[in-house]
Amino acid sequence: MNKTLLTVAQVFSIISGALMIFPFGIFILPLILAFFNFKAATIMGKAKEGQATKEQVTNYSIYLIFTSTIAGICGLVAASTQDQVSGLQSVEQKLIELDGIYDKGLITKEEYEIRRKKIIESL
Repeated sequence: MNKTLLTVAQVFSIISGALMIFPFGIFILPLILAFFNFKAATIMGKAKEGQATKEQVTNYSIYLIFTSTIAGICGLVAASTQDQVSGLQSVEQKLIELDGIYDKGLITKEEYEIRRKKIIESL
């Protein structure tokens, strides 16, 4: 996931949670909303470390759209970039593995070119 966007979502959810507590601290509903904003910030932090799932980030981001729009949007965009980034990494990994196989002499130059072409076309 995009760590920069997760950080932005985390910061804005903390700020909006704090803003709910200070002026409305005597009411229950703003305290509950602030709690969930802080929980969302925790999930964004865990996602940056790879300890939270895409679904968790998406769910809390949808909640954040209603309490902190910027945080919610950044969280949703960050969650959606996971597949694109991991897809590029897997293509890069496949090319590195193919280079290793070719360097060891396990496949011919023609086989190498055919497989390399297929990997690149999968983008």
